[in-house]
Amino acid sequence: MSTTPTTSKGEQAKSQLIAAALAQFGEYGLHATTRDIAAQAGQNIAAIPYYFGSKEELYLACADWIAEFIGSRFATHVEHAEALLSSATPDRAAIRQLILCACTSIIQLLTRDDTLSLSKFISREQLSPTAAYQRVHDRVIAPMHIHLTRLVAAYTGRDASDTQTILHTHALLGEVLAFRLGRETILLRTGWAKFDDDKTTQISQIIACHIDLILNGLTQRSMEP
Repeated sequence: MSTTPTTSKGEQAKSQLIAAALAQFGEYGLHATTRDIAAQAGQNIAAIPYYFGSKEELYLACADWIAEFIGSRFATHVEHAEALLSSATPDRAAIRQLILCACTSIIQLLTRDDTLSLSKFISREQLSPTAAYQRVHDRVIAPMHIHLTRLVAAYTGRDASDTQTILHTHALLGEVLAFRLGRETILLRTGWAKFDDDKTTQISQIIACHIDLILNGLTQRSMEP
C-alpha cells in the first residue's frame, strides 16, 4: 500500500474511499471500477492511486479495515475467553454466558443495515478467496473460531483439537450467520419488514435456546461410555 503521508483531510478521504470500495467490491468483487468507487466516495479518481497505489491495494485495505472493525468489537470477548480458559477448572456457567454473549454480539452486528457491505465482501471471499481473505482470517476469524471451539470443548468435556469439535463449533456459528446469509428468506417467512431491536432480541432468544441444546447435548454425549 502507498505510504503517502496523510492529513486529517487525507484520512477522511481514505475512509470515504474504503466505505465506497466495500460497497462496490461487495456487489461486484474486483470487477468494480475505480471510477465508480471514486464517484460514490465523492473523490477524484486520482485519489485511489494517491492513497492506495492501485485498485488491488484498495481491495486489500478493505480487508484490513474489516479485520480491524471486527477485532475491535470482539477484543473484550477474546480477553474474557482467555481468562476463563487459563483456569485449571473453568467456570462452566461463565463459559456458557460468554458463548451466549459473543453470539448475541454477532447477531446485533449482522442485523445492522450498515454492515451489509462488509457481509457481502466476506461472503465473496468465502466462496472465491483471494489474498484478502487470508488477512481477515489470520487476524480475526481464526482466533475467534479457535477461542469459541476451546470454550465449547471446555464446557462439554471434548477435545478442542478434534475435528468433530471444530465442526460442531462451526455449525453453531452457522446458525448465527444464517440470519445474515438467509436474510431475505427469514424476512419473507416472518413477514418482518426489517431487523429492528425487537426482531434482533427475538433472534437472540432463539439462538440462546439452540446453544443450550447444543452444549447440553454434546456434554451428555461426552459422558457416555
